[in-house]
Amino acid sequence: MFKQISVLFISLLLCSNAVWAQRTAQEDDRTARKQWEEDQRADEYANSLRRRDWLKDRLILELGMGTKFPVMGANWFGLGAGVEYITRWHASAFLTGGFILSHEDPVFPEQTLDGGMGWRLGLAYYLFPKNPIHLSFQVSYGTVFYDHVSEPNIDTGVRSILLCRGYEFDIAISYLSDQWYFLQAMIGVYSIGNGIKDKEAEGDPGDPYKDSYDSWGRSNPSWVRNEKGKYVSLITVNKEGEAIPPVGVVFGLGIGFAFEEFFPDDTEIRRRERESSSKPKQSQPSKKPSPYRKNND
Repeated sequence: MFKQISVLFISLLLCSNAVWAQRTAQEDDRTARKQWEEDQRADEYANSLRRRDWLKDRLILELGMGTKFPVMGANWFGLGAGVEYITRWHASAFLTGGFILSHEDPVFPEQTLDGGMGWRLGLAYYLFPKNPIHLSFQVSYGTVFYDHVSEPNIDTGVRSILLCRGYEFDIAISYLSDQWYFLQAMIGVYSIGNGIKDKEAEGDPGDPYKDSYDSWGRSNPSWVRNEKGKYVSLITVNKEGEAIPPVGVVFGLGIGFAFEEFFPDDTEIRRRERESSSKPKQSQPSKKPSPYRKNND
């Protein structure tokens, strides 16, 4: 009798342990599923276009040609690179520098067009932060245009470059999302002034030893005095035509590498952590057996 009661007691104990283990497993599964659903909702919120701001705290390394990178010319483009940082308020500052390659004159192959260096410093404001396509307005100062003198050097056959400094206003269309690449197309208007011609019109010859002069930091070196003291154009053969226009239209193209958002909020930090933890881990390479065997003899 005692043995039967003991067996019954042990059976009830085992059954209760099994039921308790099953209930614990169900609770653990329910908790894990609840946590998974919360993570899914958090991921959906973190990736939601209503929350994401593609422009917030982004650092961009850029390459390009034409205006902003850093200059466009009368018949060629400058090539350059730069860095730009877009703040959380969608305003940015950029600095670019580059060069103009020396190349053969397309009209007179026996002549060479001289090269040079340029730079640009500017500010921009971007619109549509929740859309990967952004419209922006840019204001900059630096090397904004260039041309070459009409008559080459007698000894070398090189036509010297004329670099113009001034101000420029651009409208740009850019692509920037959570991806690493950045694309931009720009069209703008520069202002470099008329150089010495402005002073001549005012009856002030200015400094006869300076080839160009204008106010507010603008420089247009395409006018020069001749032996008669009259100002003539450097870029026209007959010297009677117009020099580099004081206002003109320019355009350019750029590509870049965009870093992840700097100074992310807590939601973005958790999203990155979950994204990195969900990536499959690389399996460790198996160890090769040693080529040496112990001799048991």
